Amino acid sequence: MADWVFNALSEKNVRELTIDFWNNEIVPDELEIKPILKQLPRLKETVWRTLKSQNFESDFIRSGILKIKMGKTGYRYLYCKTILTDKNGKEYIGKEYTESVYEDEFQVFKPNIKQVIKKLFG
Repeated sequence: MADWVFNALSEKNVRELTIDFWNNEIVPDELEIKPILKQLPRLKETVWRTLKSQNFESDFIRSGILKIKMGKTGYRYLYCKTILTDKNGKEYIGKEYTESVYEDEFQVFKPNIKQVIKKLFG
């Protein structure tokens, strides 16, 4: 998923992304693409499995958000932080971690006419 997120952010010239994996929403919505959306149920399932393994009620967590920022240097990595909210409104903010991007750069979105012309005529 990191490769898709990084390349989509780069193409749209956006530095940050918020993924609400509890409600299957992505902000900004222009980055709401199938390769990212397809992963969201797995994130929610991971929370449910963790709740079960720790003997919590399955509805204890009511919200799950993943905040992602691009690294500012030329390296291909993302900073990620998860925020969960329980049924009492308490937030649990995870430690920020770095996710590396391994695949070579690839195009996520179809080019618009302006981009096609620019590529043809430089």
